[in-house]
This record gives sequence, structure tokens and C-alpha cells, in this order.
Amino acid sequence: MTGTVLKQASPIDADNLKRARLISDKAFELIILPTEQCNFRCIYCYEDFSIGRMKPEIISGIKALLETRCPNLSYLNLSWFGGEPLVAKDIVLNISEYAMSLASKYSHLHYSGFMTTNAYLLDLNTASALSNVGVKHYQISLDGPREIHDRSRVRADGKSTFDKIWNNLLAIRDSLLPVNILLRIHFTPDTVNYLDPLLEDIKKEFLPDSRFSVFFKGIEHLGGPNDASIQIFSEADKNAAIKILEAKLFGNNLKSPQNAAVPDNPVCYAARPNSLVIRANGKVGKCTVALSDERNHIGTLQPDGKLKLIPGRFAPWIRGIETLDPDTLACPLVSLPTSDEIAVNLQRKALAV
Repeated sequence: MTGTVLKQASPIDADNLKRARLISDKAFELIILPTEQCNFRCIYCYEDFSIGRMKPEIISGIKALLETRCPNLSYLNLSWFGGEPLVAKDIVLNISEYAMSLASKYSHLHYSGFMTTNAYLLDLNTASALSNVGVKHYQISLDGPREIHDRSRVRADGKSTFDKIWNNLLAIRDSLLPVNILLRIHFTPDTVNYLDPLLEDIKKEFLPDSRFSVFFKGIEHLGGPNDASIQIFSEADKNAAIKILEAKLFGNNLKSPQNAAVPDNPVCYAARPNSLVIRANGKVGKCTVALSDERNHIGTLQPDGKLKLIPGRFAPWIRGIETLDPDTLACPLVSLPTSDEIAVNLQRKALAV
């Protein structure tokens, strides 16, 4: 009797397969900041709101870039960030409608839209309009029940925000919109013991609806002006708190698809070569956290859609593709080479030519 001998994949083959999945040129993600202004002033925010609305020439550049790339893509994701993207809702709708037209033009192209929003302006009419142009996935943050949330996620004029966000969520829940909403629940050592009422309300109002999912996020020091006054958890204590919160919300059903816990070996978008950040002023970056870090300014988008990259700035962000180091893939900003190191490496390569 003869049989087929199955060749076992070597570790090198497995590594190359993982790299191939990470660097696919058939997928493309643009994280777009249509404005860097915000209607909130969250106490832990790291942004400086120094840049306003995206100008028409940048919008034209994005459309031209999409027109160039889409014929050869299988997957396109436009991810909206800010500031608060809904402060510039017209720009979001404009570019998203253009992306929809390209998806209709190229039948092989799968297009999706995602938005990180505080949801204060996400009323049902807005959610419907966005759904019509393919923006159907949302991440929305809550800091606790009303009395906790309204201390930290306040409007720019200092007024409260919880009730309007909650009512917007309920209106979307009561609709038939084909959306997916990820509720990101923030906590600190000062607030973690006061989240139970919010968890009970989420369990009652949203978990019966499969369009809603939840994950827990410990507040971190990300360079904001109030970092010194905000207590944060150690990594170990944060993870322990997350397990307790997940148990409270999901009980014995921790493997529920609505429990959107961070995977064990995450790969940050900034570590992928096919993901770019387009800021409101046309600067191109890799990371939405390190907005004021010069190393994150990797180039500029031109009005004709071409990317004018700064030599040496792109490669350090995707160095994890070569090493497959899980820490570097999870957050390439950690241990990112300094500007001086980037310059030395660039000079060394030039001399080697």
C-alpha cells in the first residue's frame, strides 16, 4: 500500500507565511483624520488640536491615491479618526462616497469603513447616512456610568456628554442599521470599582443585540498634559482588572464573540506596510498616538495622490515584519530607533551602495 508523504512545514516556511499575510499588497488601509479638532476635552487626551479641517487639495489627493491603488486591491479599509471625525462629517461622507463608487467600479474590491468616534454627534440620521456610504463599524468609548464618565469625557465647553451618547446608542440599537459597534470601556485605579452600574446597563441594553461588542481598556499615560495627575495600573494589575471586569459582564460566557478582548499576539496597524495615516494637513504617518513625534512624519500626500516619503522614516515602523518579534509587532513605537539612529542607518546604507 502506498500513501502520500506529508511534508511538515519548517519554522522558516511558517515565518515566511506569516510575513506574507502581514505584507499583502492586495489589502490597503488608510486611517484618515478629516479634522484634528474635537468637540471633547477628555482629561487624558494626548492630542493638541493644533490642526483644523482637511483642505480640498488633501481630499483630492486621497481620492487620487485611491483611484491609483484600487484596481489592484482586493480589500480597502478607510478608518476615520481625529480629533473627532464627525466634526467634519461632510468630508467623511465625501471621501466615503467616492470609495463606494470605486468599489462599484471594481467588482473584485471589498470596501469597508470604520470610525473611532466619541458618538456625541452620531445620531440616527448620521449613522444612516454613514451606513449608506459603507461606514458601518465603530469604536465608541465610555468611562463609566454617567457620574464617572462626565468627569473625564467632557465637552470642550465643559458640559456633560454621557446622556447624549447613550441615547444615540439606544437609537441605533432600535434601528435595523447593519452596523457593528465596539464599546471601549475605560478604567483607572480610581474608577474601576465604580463600573458595575454601567456593566449592568450594557448587559441589559446592548448584549442581547449581536451588533454590539465590548472590550476593556486601562487608561495609559500617552503624553497628555494631565498625565502626572492621572493614576494608572501596572501592566499586571491592569490585566487582572480586565479579567474581573470581563467576568462581571460575560459571566461564564467569556468566549462570546461579543467579548472583544485583545488577542494574545496582536499586530498593530502601524507595524503593517499596507497601513498609512493621512493627517488633516496632508502629512503621512504610521501611528495615531505619536502625532507630535517627528519620526511619525514619514512623508506628505501630494494633490495628485502621490506619496512623497522622507528617506529612512518608513522602514523602522515595519521592522517587526523582518524579525517577527511579537513586542515590536504589537507596538512598533516602543524601542523605535531615534531620529539620530535613523539618520546614521540611512547614511550607512548610502555608503554601502
